[in-house]
Formats: sequence, structure tokens, C-alpha cells
Amino acid sequence: MKRLLLSFAVIAAIAIAFAGTTSHAVARRARPSPSPSATPVPLPTATPEPPNIAIPRLQAEIRANPHDQEAMVELAGQYLGINRPDLTLPLTQQLLNSGDKTAQIYFLDGYAQQAQGQIANAINDLEQASTLDPTNVDVLANLANLYLAINRPQDAERVANRAVTFNKQAPEAYLSLGSVYSAESHYEDARIQFEKAFSLDKTSTKPLFLIAQTYVAQNKIPTALQTIDRALAVDPQSVDALVTRADLYAREHDDAQALLAYDDAIVAAPTDEQKVAITIRKATYLSQQHHDDQAAAIYAQLLTKYPNVALSYVAYGSFLAVQKHQEAQAIVQWRKALTIDPDSEDALRDMGEYALQHNQYGDAARYLKHLADVSPSATGYEMLASAYNGLHQYAQQRQACSESFSLKRSAETLSCIAGADFELHRYHEAAQIFDVLDSAAPGYLDQNPQLLFVAAKSYIGDRQRVKAIGAYRRRLAIVPKGSKAYKSVQQAMNSLSHHG
Repeated sequence: MKRLLLSFAVIAAIAIAFAGTTSHAVARRARPSPSPSATPVPLPTATPEPPNIAIPRLQAEIRANPHDQEAMVELAGQYLGINRPDLTLPLTQQLLNSGDKTAQIYFLDGYAQQAQGQIANAINDLEQASTLDPTNVDVLANLANLYLAINRPQDAERVANRAVTFNKQAPEAYLSLGSVYSAESHYEDARIQFEKAFSLDKTSTKPLFLIAQTYVAQNKIPTALQTIDRALAVDPQSVDALVTRADLYAREHDDAQALLAYDDAIVAAPTDEQKVAITIRKATYLSQQHHDDQAAAIYAQLLTKYPNVALSYVAYGSFLAVQKHQEAQAIVQWRKALTIDPDSEDALRDMGEYALQHNQYGDAARYLKHLADVSPSATGYEMLASAYNGLHQYAQQRQACSESFSLKRSAETLSCIAGADFELHRYHEAAQIFDVLDSAAPGYLDQNPQLLFVAAKSYIGDRQRVKAIGAYRRRLAIVPKGSKAYKSVQQAMNSLSHHG
């Protein structure tokens, strides 16, 4: 399955990181904890007011007073809490542009920029925040993570060490430094820092999970299992720990222990959705071990026991889709999932992908447009653009490509926009984009010969004959001599030269 619901804390807003340091601190906010990944870390719920109440209240306050900066800050945090950084950024940008350049607002903006994949902007924000609040452990920890994400380990280590120097009683500081050492494969040094973090808060299992990860990285699975047992001693009902234990046994191909451990996690999981997710994990393991009959039996039990959980049908459909001659039944299961939950992201994605693979572009566009409305993502918009391309709806393709590019600035999404511009006979715009691609992503066009052909045609349409010939020559250097494509490019170049 693409997504297993094993993290049960609801994400909340994050303004408390600056309590006592800025004029906009909101004391009930929770601090983000450090993570060695490039993804902004999830934040535990800390406010008694749920987002569905807080957000409308704050929106009303801002409508009544558009200059209520405190409400804007709080609303920005709430939007991050529901994973809508796209709604956070207009608020934080407005605050920054109005001159409200506090460490807290830079932190919120940086967090949102990071969630949107704008790592350079996020780093700039957190560097500004660290200048304004140079000892804040949350700023320093997250800045260290970002430096790791762009392969600046020395800067990450410098910042993480600063966090420890000024926050000797803060577990987050040692977690951050340990994560830097772990990313550098200095696992023994990492474990020392994680143990220090655990010694400061022996109710938290996070340091133990991170220690276990270092042992997994070294392929020391028995020792990793021992560390997870330490976590279970702290919290015997930790579903994450129980699932991790099962996964580790699975990694060792210990069927008996793995299946028992998954069953323990299923019993401990507090909701049907979580029980379903772990059961799917168990079935997936069996399928990977080529025990498809046992996996199928588990899915059958799952549908009987949890008939109202859409994820059960999505997972069974995914299982059937890779079985021989079972694609039709897979579609039946995905449709059942959408009957239960019309907004099921996994079902919409699977139906969209299936329709794309089978050139059913109308169905693909319908499912993927719904997916984009429910859960906007760069990948989702890319698939939607492919569906529109198949339908020759190039204006819609361009819009989908642009939405994808706004979330993930990549050469692929930019070339998607250029391709749509070319089909729309917007040759000048397409030519400009190909110029940008050559400048910002050297070598990309040469790795994609078909794009060089489109670039040449765009330059011709934009009356840039020299650039068109240059694109054709680059394509000739790639395609096999004597091939049909080679001869076609030669003819195109000859035609340009003849008319030159």
C-alpha cells in the first residue's frame, strides 16, 4: 500500500516555539521535533480547540480586522496543523511584507516553504529566524535538518552543536545533533546523543526509535529489536513500537515472530482504521514472501470484519491488481472504496493510474481531477496533466503542469508546461521555457531527445532559426546515425538552412 496509517497523533500548529521570545507567542502551541529527513516534522496536538473550530473563528476575526496580526499568526499555524502550507504562505508572506519580521513568523514561513518543497526559501527563513533568536532549539534543529537535506553536513553539525551548547537540558538539541551524526554514518556518536536525549526525558520513546534506526542502517537487526523492546518497556501499548518490532522480524524473514508481532499491534491499535492499516501491512508481508493464498485469506477476513473502512477495499484492489487476470476485480474493489469514501485518496489515485495505463484518458482525468481537489500534490497534478495530454486538452494540461510546478519546481514539470505551450502554438512562451531549462538544468534536454525536437520546433515558431538549428544538432548527436529519427532531423535542418 502507498500509505499506512501508523502515525496516530493529529498534527497541530506550532507557535509555542517562540513563547516568551516574540510578541505573537501563543502558549498552547507544541514544538516541532527534529527529523533527519527533508520533510517538515509532524507536530503533536497541543491545543484543546480543534482545527474545525479554531480555523473558522480565526478567519472571522481576520475578516473583522484584516490587520489582526496575532490572529494571522495563529491561523498560519493552524493551517500547517492540517497540512495546508499553501494556505499558510499567503499569511506569513503578508506579515513579512508588512514589516512584521519576527523569528516566529520566519519560522512559520520556513516550515511552510519546506512543506512546499521550497528548500532554499525555507533555509533563508530559518537563517533569518536564527539570527533573531540565535539560541532557539526549534529553529536550530530544523535548520540543521535542512542543511542535511541539501548536503551541507558541516553547517548542519555547526548549527546542531549550537543547539546543544545553549540548550543543555533540551532533549531536542541532542536529537538534532544525533540526527546529523546519523546522516553522516557516525552511528556510535549518534547513539551517544540519542541516549543523552533519553536520559533527559525517559517518558519519550523517540530517542529509542532513532537508536534503533542506526542499528537498522548497520544491518544489526537483533540489536535494533532489543532497542525497540526498551521502547516497549517505556510504553507497552505503543503501536508504532509494536509495528516496528513486527517489521524488523519481517526483515529477518522470521514469519512466526513477525505475524505474532503484527497481531499484537492490531490488538493494541485503538481504531478500526488503524487496525486495518496494520492488517494490510501483515498481508503485504505475506504476499512479499510469496504466500499469496494466506494474504488473500487475510484480505477476505478484513472485508468481513471492517466492511465500512474504505482502506480495506483499496488494499485488496491493489493486491488483486498485481495478480494474474484479476485487474477487473481490482477495479470492483476500488469502486467499492469510493462508494464508502468518495474522497479516498488512495482509491482515486489507483483508479486514475489504472485508467492512464489503459489509455482511458477521460476516466483518468475525472478521477485525478477529484484527487487534485481532495489532496493537491505535485505528482497528482503531473498525472492529471498526462490525462489531459491524452485528451488533447492542452490548456488544461498547462494548468495542471503549472499547479505541479508551483508545488515542486522541477525540470520535468517545467518541460510539461513548455510542451503544452507548444501544442497551444504559444511558441514564444515555449521557447523561453526551453531557454530557462538549458540555463537552470544543464544537460536535461540532452537526456530527453524528444524535448530537443519540441524545443527546435518552438524556436522555429518563435523565428529563432539559429537556436532551432542548435537544438537539432544536439538531437543528432544523440540519436543513432542512419535511423529514421536521424534522417528526419537532417531533413528538418536542411529545410531551415535552405530557407535561411
